Amino acid sequence: MSDQDVDDVAFLTGTHYTTQITHSICQSSSLVYNACDLGGVTGTESPAGPTKKSLYENNGVAACSQKRALCIATVVFAIFFTASVIIAYTGPQSECTCAGNKPPNYVDDEWNETKMLVPRATNGQIFPWNNIRLPTFITPTRYNITMHPNLTTLEVKGQVSIEFQVEKDTNFLVLHSKNLTITDKIVQDKKGHPIRISRLLEYLEGQQIYIEIKEKFRKKHNYTLNIRYTTKLNRDFEGFYISSYINNGERRYLATTHFEPTHARSAFPCFDEPHFKARFKMSIFRDRFHIALFNMPVINTEDVGFYMGTGLLRDDFQESVEMSTYLVAFVICDYVHQNKQTERGISVSVYAPPPYISQASFALETAVNVMDYFEDFFRVAYPLPKQDLIAIPDFVSGAMENWGLITYRETSILYDPNETSTSAHQWVAIVVAHELAHQWFGNLVTMRWWNDLWLNEGFASFLEYVGVDNLKPEWNMMDQFILDKTQPALALDALASSHPISVAIQDPSEIEAIFDTISYSKGAAILHMLAKFLQLDTLQNGLNEYLTTFKYSNADTKDLWNVFSKHTNQSLEVKVIMDTWTNQMGFPLVTLVREEDEILATQDRFLLTTESVNSSVRSMPKSKFDYKWFVPLTYFTSKYPEEVHTVWMNMSDVRIEVDSDVKWIKANINQSGFYRVMYDETMWTNIIADLRSNHTIFNPADRASLIDDAFTLSRAGLLNASIPLDLSLYLIKEKDYVPWATAIKHFQAWSRRLSESLAYKLFLKYMRKLLTPVTKLVGWGSQGSHLERLLRTDVLSTAILCELNETVFQAKSQFEKWMHRNQSIPADLKEVVYSAGVKYGGLGEWQHCWNVYNSTIVPSERKLFLKALGVASDPWLLQRYLLETLHPNRIKPQDVKIVLTVVAANPEGRLLAWRHLKAYWPNMQSLFGNATFMMGSLISAVTAHLSTPYDYYEVSTYFNGMNVGSATRALEQSLETIKLNINWVSQNEEDIYTWLLNYLK
Repeated sequence: MSDQDVDDVAFLTGTHYTTQITHSICQSSSLVYNACDLGGVTGTESPAGPTKKSLYENNGVAACSQKRALCIATVVFAIFFTASVIIAYTGPQSECTCAGNKPPNYVDDEWNETKMLVPRATNGQIFPWNNIRLPTFITPTRYNITMHPNLTTLEVKGQVSIEFQVEKDTNFLVLHSKNLTITDKIVQDKKGHPIRISRLLEYLEGQQIYIEIKEKFRKKHNYTLNIRYTTKLNRDFEGFYISSYINNGERRYLATTHFEPTHARSAFPCFDEPHFKARFKMSIFRDRFHIALFNMPVINTEDVGFYMGTGLLRDDFQESVEMSTYLVAFVICDYVHQNKQTERGISVSVYAPPPYISQASFALETAVNVMDYFEDFFRVAYPLPKQDLIAIPDFVSGAMENWGLITYRETSILYDPNETSTSAHQWVAIVVAHELAHQWFGNLVTMRWWNDLWLNEGFASFLEYVGVDNLKPEWNMMDQFILDKTQPALALDALASSHPISVAIQDPSEIEAIFDTISYSKGAAILHMLAKFLQLDTLQNGLNEYLTTFKYSNADTKDLWNVFSKHTNQSLEVKVIMDTWTNQMGFPLVTLVREEDEILATQDRFLLTTESVNSSVRSMPKSKFDYKWFVPLTYFTSKYPEEVHTVWMNMSDVRIEVDSDVKWIKANINQSGFYRVMYDETMWTNIIADLRSNHTIFNPADRASLIDDAFTLSRAGLLNASIPLDLSLYLIKEKDYVPWATAIKHFQAWSRRLSESLAYKLFLKYMRKLLTPVTKLVGWGSQGSHLERLLRTDVLSTAILCELNETVFQAKSQFEKWMHRNQSIPADLKEVVYSAGVKYGGLGEWQHCWNVYNSTIVPSERKLFLKALGVASDPWLLQRYLLETLHPNRIKPQDVKIVLTVVAANPEGRLLAWRHLKAYWPNMQSLFGNATFMMGSLISAVTAHLSTPYDYYEVSTYFNGMNVGSATRALEQSLETIKLNINWVSQNEEDIYTWLLNYLK
């Protein structure tokens, strides 16, 4: 929409609109007004106190007789008595409870023991419902919503009609509302007769409104609540908000929604908890320049007349199936779309701004194929008539699974085959599959409450890989699964400040904090482990029954486990097994010790800890499982590497019999189990020897798991640093992506922690030695398989950072030709070339990349530049770059984390990033809000590489006593990580230096 288009919409707040929306919603119903209106003030002013002037003379010394004093006292007493009588009989005469008195139906909060204060409504009265959860005796069944956003003034006018049933006799109801100004309200019985509202109260902190009626709602009777309200489109990327994009130099605007977890209440009054499922009907007023989208298709568009020469339309949408409020979505925009149909005739469309629509084809093809696959995999039909996917310019998450209208960040849906890298290509496929998996897991069957968020996100994070693996089997997605899901989850869950997968949520404000690696990636990893020991048929049969039994309803974790147990014929007590993985944090370290012809396998909780084991155990939260697990221990032996064995560790230790000539066993095959393995010294030595002589004895996933375990056990102080270094020597012969990606991740972490130590330069030299053969192998072309192209990008990027001369020379040469002659760069080499140009260049190279970043219309290209601009070697450029994040029109708020992450990972920018976060923390809070997961991710990104006692002092002192909202857990984890970094450097620096010195001689 052009600037002129925006001006043309301004009429929408006019009289004609008001008449239309009033007529369409209220029809002939008369509205009943409250006795105590929302936001009103009760009580009277206290009388002025008596003047003291006449009582004092002679410089303030009291001078009066006893008789006079007695007379004055009598008069004052009489005045106070009279005033108190007047106040008592002339106060508010409504039935509203006066401030300070608990109403007769006051409900105390027994559910939330942490809430100590009595809640106050906006008018000072006690709010009668003292529970952050809504009462369960009101059940909404249908919402009829009419809404008109004005994209110029940002004003929104709306009305909602909520049909509900009551489960017991009551005279009140409570629902959610946030930043809504209620202008009219009426309650009607099923015959349409109005019921008198005696009062309406709003409690801002609880985001609740309380409506009380004169009579009573009768058990099992149906009623309708009509509310008319106004609000504004916000700029906070949640609720109902404004977004924009540039088309031919003009800024175009759109209005879009993001309601998960608790933001539907800021768009319309509702029962905003996942178990309150209902049907939704929607009508949206818009101008002729826009389209409106909703979860369901449009069934009617009505021309509602002209105003100042511009037409106004109303779109009426088909009623939805039963769903939770957080899945409702609507968008008003001027987009175009591409469309295809699934095998069953479901309409699938991808919507994007006109300049970007050519980049939508891959997402459309992926969506159609994955939907067909999931319908077959679950044997449950997708229940809606259409599935829309839409690119949103300003979007904090990767995507949101709104039923039938999935919203995506641009980089998660748009793909240009000539410009987009292989990794970005894969990312689009993964995110599209993730959100489509949610259409069954999360939408059709929804967790009962947010403590089981992992049930939604864990399943979608597992099934995204299953779906893409079916679409692109040559991508080896299940090998990549351990790299992207299992390993990051193991890293976070090894912290003492981790949390169980199924976590108690005592306050909705805490919900955002669990949208983390544990809920997503650990959830996915334990489901991957479950799938391995259940077998595919059992998994599919169980999922089919689960989805069929609980469709359009809610379930919790135990419901899923019980279904799986049934489909194993009770041969496996799935709930008993999996409770040890979901209801306690952490995971086991399985230690293998050879005892003649037996191997003893023991299990203990694995912790990356700076304290002694005993003190750590004392400080751990208690677990009813005593930090023991049911572990499906898989292994093969050096003698029979083709024979796979499984033995169950039932919260206990086990003994494994082996032949005397077995040199080692490799446990946790393909890293498919969520645990780490510690071998005794002899077995480590033998495994490393065989790796170096013939690494293909182990498949790529097993090689990756050996690397990951060795480096992590060293970080925990359980292995001398020489073991992972000895093991890493085999990499000179390694040619596969997953082992190299795992090793590079650990090498980069070591490099950052060692950057101020004596060993740093030697370590870079060692990395160059390992990388030289593989950089020659991958070359500088664009040929090769999907995994070979991923490998090329990873190893060449790492070679640039560790100053491998041949790679740097080649990359700089390509950068110069691109910068001065506009010579194109293969998509998979762009990150390498841009990084080299910026790192080894100066202001001119940096400025050129900044200019191209601001002009390109390819979202994945913009993301590459954001990463490359942060590797500059000049602190002045890095500081300038950080300051650019304060301007939302230059760097989108959703991309601030990318900038801070890459600058913090740069040795030249580490402290600059921390200083920037500290200096502009209030700006970040106002930009994202304390309730969003973004604040925690910013803390984690900036502090991850800090490794000195002074760093710890700086961070802990700055945040001491500060309320960081949902970032609290991320802050705890960051402080723990800094302490771990400090400890690791002090314990390993000398050993690493000695090993490197001896090897590099």
